Amino acid sequence: MDEWRYKRLFEILPGAIVWFILLFPVVLSIWAPKVLAIYMIFFLSYWLTRTFFMSSMLIKGYRRYKRDMRIDWRAKLDTIKPEGKWKKYYHLIIVPTYMEDVSILRSSIESVIKSDYPMDHIVYVLATEERDHDNAIMIAETLKREYGDKVGDFVTIMHPDGLPGEVKGKGPNITFAGREMVEYFRRKKIAFDKVICTNMDSDSVMDKKYLACLTYKYVTDPDPVHKSFQPLPMYFNNIWDVPMPMRLMAMGSSFWQIIVTTRPSRLKNFSSHAQSFEALVKVGFWSTTSIVEDGHQFWRTYYHFNGRHEVVPMYTPIYMDAVLGDDIKETLKEQYLQKRRWSWGVSDIPYVMEHTFGNKKIPFVDRWANALILWEAHISWSTTSLILATASWLPIAFNPHFRDTVLAFTFPTVYRWLVLVAWVGMITTLIISTLLVPPHRGRRPAGRIILDWILTPIILPVSNIFFSSIPALESQSRLMFGKYLDVFRVTKKSTKRSSIE
Repeated sequence: MDEWRYKRLFEILPGAIVWFILLFPVVLSIWAPKVLAIYMIFFLSYWLTRTFFMSSMLIKGYRRYKRDMRIDWRAKLDTIKPEGKWKKYYHLIIVPTYMEDVSILRSSIESVIKSDYPMDHIVYVLATEERDHDNAIMIAETLKREYGDKVGDFVTIMHPDGLPGEVKGKGPNITFAGREMVEYFRRKKIAFDKVICTNMDSDSVMDKKYLACLTYKYVTDPDPVHKSFQPLPMYFNNIWDVPMPMRLMAMGSSFWQIIVTTRPSRLKNFSSHAQSFEALVKVGFWSTTSIVEDGHQFWRTYYHFNGRHEVVPMYTPIYMDAVLGDDIKETLKEQYLQKRRWSWGVSDIPYVMEHTFGNKKIPFVDRWANALILWEAHISWSTTSLILATASWLPIAFNPHFRDTVLAFTFPTVYRWLVLVAWVGMITTLIISTLLVPPHRGRRPAGRIILDWILTPIILPVSNIFFSSIPALESQSRLMFGKYLDVFRVTKKSTKRSSIE
């Protein structure tokens, strides 16, 4: 199936569809401006409805987050019957690193040590790269010396460079580390289904309740081997250190994850996530050929188990860094490239369509619904902001005769009012961001919060175009023309993280 004959077709189709959607309004504005104006009113009405729906989901997710953060998960473990059952389980935490500062990794492992959870059942794996040999050895020795005796075991594994068939990226690194740990657990006579593996980035700082919450959900689940467990990724480590556009992007990414946790049909692996080690062994760990190994892991597991796999939402967060470079120019560049890498998840479409057509063991509705959700997500990602920004003035700009019609006078007014009403969703986001974002050095910076409220309606539409739609459009166009992204570009991480209390 690796040489599926229709693979190239489904690499071309997403980009072709997106470019058709973007160019069709231009054609309509020339030949049928009235049709375009009416279409845009319907499109805005749909978008308005969707905005209200997502706002309600954001409120729902926020309330679940507050509920779960009030729970004493460590105490709940002792309520599991039979008593002490949860103590038979181990946590494997794999943290890949490549050319990162040791201070970033210190924050990561310190968050594990500060967890409200016994340390003797935690195995911390630092997965390094041979292509970063000298720096990797220095970091591994430093961290093992400082923290090696504070967890159950501290293991360092170096991924060899140049293994055949691998992209240069995170997936091959953590997969090599996972395979090395197979013999480790066999020697220790620890059953694979009693090992819960969390894969998290080097800048990830787990909430102190994360491990206890994960253990509870895993142990009480009737079939945990066929589940992934997805914590909330929150880009708050350095949220007050980054420029405002990056702060908006970071909060937007965090809020989107809160929204999708309330919609299990859309929830997929993203960034840091956990899975049974037994399932990882059966699936073959993570992809070594994709630079988006997190989202792709859902599809690999879903199809391997013939649809018997789902993602369980967790409302305890793992905190990560918002994008911050040495100066504003580098920060903007890094943000764009990060979004381009995320949107390269569009490359999953050929793989998904291959199995949607080929795997008849999965119920027809289930496999096609999952496939269509993936298509819709990527097409909306690249088109919605661009259409909302341009389609209102296209009929007037490209068709002089349209200016003299009654619709030409009423359409911009109707359009503006619909957009204005949609700002209710933006206000919801601002309120929740004010409640959710951590304080800066112990206090909330009122001046910055007020400025964010004032400038967000202006900056957010622009940032959505340049740091969301356009990177996604580039990814889809690259896939369409066969210009593949085959190197995982690590987003540069700044050691400036004053938002961590």
